[in-house]
Order: sequence, then structure tokens, then C-alpha cells
Amino acid sequence: MPDHTLSRRSLLRAAGLAGLTGTGLAGLTGTGLAALGCPAEARPETPRLGQIALVPLDDRPYTWYAPQQIAAGAGYDTLLPPRETLGRHFTPGDGRAVGRWLTSSTERADALVVALPMIAYGGLLNSRNSSVPETEVFARLAAVRAVRRSRPHRRLYAFDTIMRLTPEGPWRNELRVWATVKDEVDNLGMEEKRPQLDALESQIPADVRDDYLATRARNHRVNLTMIEWAAEGIFDFLVVGQDDATGHGLHRPESQALAARIAELGVGDRVVIYPGADVVAALLIAKIAIRDADVRPTVSVEYSRVPGEDWTAPYQNIPYAQLIRGYVDILGGTLVDRPEQSDLVLMANTGGNSASVAPFADRLVAYVRAGRVVALGDDAIAGHSDRRLLSLLNGRIRYVELAGYSGWNIGISLAQAMSRWALRQRSVRGDLPPGAPVTHGEPVLAARRALLYDAARASIELSVSELVQTDSYRASNVRTATTAYASSLGEPDPQNIKTYFSEINAYAVDNTTPHAEQMFADEFAGATLDLGSDGRAPVTARVDRLDTWHIYLPWNRTGEIAAEPRIVLTQVRGRR
Repeated sequence: MPDHTLSRRSLLRAAGLAGLTGTGLAGLTGTGLAALGCPAEARPETPRLGQIALVPLDDRPYTWYAPQQIAAGAGYDTLLPPRETLGRHFTPGDGRAVGRWLTSSTERADALVVALPMIAYGGLLNSRNSSVPETEVFARLAAVRAVRRSRPHRRLYAFDTIMRLTPEGPWRNELRVWATVKDEVDNLGMEEKRPQLDALESQIPADVRDDYLATRARNHRVNLTMIEWAAEGIFDFLVVGQDDATGHGLHRPESQALAARIAELGVGDRVVIYPGADVVAALLIAKIAIRDADVRPTVSVEYSRVPGEDWTAPYQNIPYAQLIRGYVDILGGTLVDRPEQSDLVLMANTGGNSASVAPFADRLVAYVRAGRVVALGDDAIAGHSDRRLLSLLNGRIRYVELAGYSGWNIGISLAQAMSRWALRQRSVRGDLPPGAPVTHGEPVLAARRALLYDAARASIELSVSELVQTDSYRASNVRTATTAYASSLGEPDPQNIKTYFSEINAYAVDNTTPHAEQMFADEFAGATLDLGSDGRAPVTARVDRLDTWHIYLPWNRTGEIAAEPRIVLTQVRGRR
């Protein structure tokens, strides 16, 4: 099925400008520049490049907030199902309700990005148990086929997940080891590990093991069926994401079988298997933005400690360099060897040894000072920033100068940077709503500036949010202290808080906020940024202030914190 681009009519409709010409734009009002503290004379409704309907994997920061911000940072609006339908933590989402929303509430969408596990199981966590029968799974997924029938010319990107080794529940750690050793003994012939396998099987109740295997088998059949649906034309693009895993385990033969089915059906051009679950929606949204911009960005990669071919990131099952190649390919980019030949330099902070990251930091600073587009993927330490690296950057560059940052998964920073770069290309060549680059009326130019301001604000907010999560909360040890505080109150499992959530949430927020405020003041406040062009002149803004914080524990656990800041930008006068 073709990868449809957004039509001129849909661009105008998404911008709220359809049917308006000439001075008709002057009467538009809305949140646009006025809400950003920009001049009162420029108050058109902010135009957008299109609307993307998103079914998120769940409502955590990386699956719910980050995709929205990446979309906005590329100039798009997102349509989402009501948040209450997505569930929360161990309360699964309402897959039937989300499916109804998808089929009935997305007529205005120009493209759709669908996390299939939300519809099928009620989210990622609930996909790891057998509570939803297979017949019910496919009854729910019928909504996806229905939306394809009703919107045959809309792009429909989707992703499924290969179940991770570790399920939820009291036996999760033992089951992870058992599933790993079972693969090694039964499939890889490592007979020397059979005594370990026998000991684990005597320890873990048989009904627990049987339920785990039944859940994996159900999910695998769904994975296979989604590949067949892609061959049938239901999806324009499908990612089968490997949830947290290592090199060995029962996921390995499943992945091999899925790859064989993709090859058998000849759909390798539109179905891919890559590690990742949380990051996939962000990648697919960025893919839409880059495709619509009609660009194929070139990316060069530099590693810090161990080369990417020789290092595998925590919770991944393929070499880091292979992971990055896959992400760049999904996004429609091209890897090049020499940074001077690239549109974007991806600085990939690897682990694997204790080598100094100082030379890596020096190169990163040099690229930023040379005006290069630089994204930093800080994956050396699972789930939080590498303070050895960040300390070497302090005072030499500011984080606001990076085109993308993530300490959670390099796919976030890559999607952020590449989609922002794509918007800038459209801006420079004048390819922004409400029409042709020869249109220079002031209301039109103001509308374009509004788009650039809103997009920049969203991207900056995402960078701030990422740093609050991985640095202010995790690397600063606030998470560790919050977990200890939860235990001191008598919570037996801080990853499933039952009694004292309000107190624990308040503790986490109170102790994270000072770090976050200092980080924003040091790394973002007062920065002046070139945003692109309105078709006649450059657009420049200053990061004026942080208007509000919204920091909270998104689930009843201390594992992650959500940060949804609201940034105010102001126009820099005299730069036009």
C-alpha cells in the first residue's frame, strides 16, 4: 500500500485555514504566539502541518508524552484517546474503548500511529499475562481493520511487541532466568546447563511456567498475524519491537520465526523487527514528519567508550551499532562515515569499560561550536544520564544547543533531532502552511512564525522533560531516596505502591523540583535560538522562562517520574 503524503487541502484544514484567503487570516485568534509571550500584533491561530492520531502503548512519559512532543516539535498536532481509557500501571486499558475511539474519532487525522498491544491487551504490562483470551484479542484488533476500510488513503503505521523475558508477578525474576536457560538447553544444546534448568523447574510451580508459556504462545501468534495483515495491506508500515531482552531466551526463536515469516511473505520493505517498545511510537511519528518533508537526512555516528559494533546496550539483544542503523533506516535517513558529510551528528555514549569520555566530550563540544546539528544518545547507564559525561560538558555548551537528548533510549533523541531538522528544511525552502513560498502577506508570515515558535517550544520542553527524568530524578539519587522513603512507610513493594502513594509522590516531586529548576536555569533559560525562516526572513526566539512545572509519579511506583514543563519563548527583536 502506498505511503501517502499529506495533501494541500489537509494541510490547510489542519492549519485551520481552509477556505480562507487574503485578509481572512487576519481575523484568526488562538493560542499561537500570544500564549508564548510573543508580540500582540501576531496572533493567528497556530497552523499545523497535519494531524496524527496516536494510540499510545500506555500513559508513561516515554510512550504518551514524548510522542506528542516529537509530533509538536515537527509541526503536527496529535489526536489521542481519552486518557482514562489507557488504564494505569496494573489496571489495564480498555482495548475495546480505544478501538471504538480509533474507528469513530479519527476522521480528521491525516495519519495514524497505533500501538497494537493497547488495543489487544490494554497496554504493555497487561500483554505479559494471559488475562485476555486470544479470541478477545482478535475481536478487539478488528477495529484496526475497520479503520483501514473506512480510511483507505490514510497512512497507518503500527507496532506490536515481542514479549520480554521478565513477566509481571511474584515469580518474574525466576521466570526470566528459567526462560533464558530453557532456550540455551532446549534450542542451543547447552547440556551443561541442564542441572540449572531442572533446579529452576523444581522451584517454579508448574502452573506458573505453563501460564508464562501460554502467554508467550498467544502473543507470538498475534505477532505472526500482524505480519500477515501487513502483507494484506492493512498497515503501511509495521514494527515488531523486541521488549527488554538479552541474547538468549525464549524470545530468540520467536524472533527468528517472525523474521522467517517476513521473508516468506516478501514484506521486508514494510515490516521490521528491532529492539524497543517504549520508543517506537516516537520513531513512527518522526518517520511521518521526515517523509512529509521529502528529505532523506544523512547521519554520522560517533561512539564514546566501546565502538557500537562491540557493545550491546542494557536490555537489548543486538549490537548498539545495528540498533542505530535500524532506527535511522526506519526514520528514512542514511548513515554516512564522515561527520562533515552528514546533516546530523549522533553522539552515542556507550558503556562497556572505564575509558575516559573526555575525548568524546571534546568532539561533541567542537561540533556544537561549529554550528552542527548534534543529538546525544546517553545510553551508557541504563535509564539515567552519565554524569561523568555531563560534567565534562558543563560550562562548555548548554543542553539547549543540542538538537536532541535522551538518557532513556537513543531512539528518542534521534527521532527528536531528525524530525526537527526536517521541519527546518521545510522552513528554509518556504514549504510551510498556508501555501506557496511566494506568498508573503504579513498574516501568512505571522502564521508561519507561530508554527516555528510552537514547534521549538515543544522540542525544548521534551529535552527538559528527558533531563528531569534521567538526571534530576534518577542520576541525582532522588529515585533511590524515594524508594527508601516508600519502604520506610511500610510499602512492601515500592514498584507497586498500595497505601501511601500521595506521600511518596509528594516526596518525589519535592526532591526532584530543585534539581530540575537549577538545571533549567543553567542549561536553557535565556538562550537565543534560530528557529528557521517564515519565507522572508529568519525567525529568532529567546527561552524566556519556565511558566509551570507538572511533575508527578505517573504510576504507583518509584521507577520513573513524569515532567511536563511549559516553556515561554519570546521573539528576539532586531534579528529579522
